[in-house]
Amino acid sequence: MVHEYVSGGGWAGCELPKALVTEALLILRAVLADFKAWGGAHIITTCDHRLGDISLPADSVISLNPADYYNTLELAAKRCTAALIIAPENDNILKNLSALMESHGVRLLGSSSESIGIASNKWICHKLFQQAGLATPATWLVNVMAAEATAQKIGYPLVMKPLDGIGCEGVSLARNSSSLLLGLRKYKYTKDTLLLQRYIEGQSISASLMIGENDSRCMSLNKQTIEVDTSFHYLGCEVPYICDRHAEAVSLAKHAAALIPGLKGYVGVDLLVGDKGCQLIEINPRLTTSYAGLQKVSDINMAESIWRASLEERLPQEYILAGKAIINLEDSI
Repeated sequence: MVHEYVSGGGWAGCELPKALVTEALLILRAVLADFKAWGGAHIITTCDHRLGDISLPADSVISLNPADYYNTLELAAKRCTAALIIAPENDNILKNLSALMESHGVRLLGSSSESIGIASNKWICHKLFQQAGLATPATWLVNVMAAEATAQKIGYPLVMKPLDGIGCEGVSLARNSSSLLLGLRKYKYTKDTLLLQRYIEGQSISASLMIGENDSRCMSLNKQTIEVDTSFHYLGCEVPYICDRHAEAVSLAKHAAALIPGLKGYVGVDLLVGDKGCQLIEINPRLTTSYAGLQKVSDINMAESIWRASLEERLPQEYILAGKAIINLEDSI
């Protein structure tokens, strides 16, 4: 089973968010196309009934009503030997769905629920990076009510972010007290704490890792297109991306992922490349948008590689990335 949460019936809101669904379907269609091209497994997937009769390249498509989400998903899980879950980390959605699969004896084509719980918490990851001596921006865990006072002490500019958000959700730039208060009002942080992180100028990139039991391979570095104003907006990516600090970025990403036992399959690591080197930002224990670009330029089947890495402890050996794929989410909507 390949289950994507936003487009696959997990979104319980009155309306499906168009931008998120567009990005979700981009990733889902890419991985389903890879599985179909490989032909090594019978694939079922889910689709929110509100999307109607959209075309998905799977052997079986289950129309899912969010009102009966977990019951339908459990029934689908009982038909499967393995599952690839694509879901947001916030509110433990990805962790809980992965744990649901594990509870039914379904093997995950990806990270364990326990490792997802660790990787999804940006504060825990920051402490792990620090303890391992890996470069990462100075970060503070603060109470929402004390955010302005703390920011005044440590100085601006700062990035505000939730502990477990996905992508640029809830991320804003505070250059002064006014913009910090604006960010607090705009995002209405629902938890008692948030992160303040030193803002560093540089290029945002990601590393697409394929991880087995005891080793990992960086499939590509990817340039992230992020619009930075008061809010951060993720606009897409460029795959692959060659930078002067390529070896440093790959080494840093692999070291970061190795800090969390249980990460497996496709994992994204976000970094910042600046004048003084690379800095770790966060780990994404799931398929990222860069997968859709990597699928276009790689001469190997990425879905098969995820299967081999997750279930057979076999990582890709030689492969070629031909050309460049540019994903522009605004053009896709």
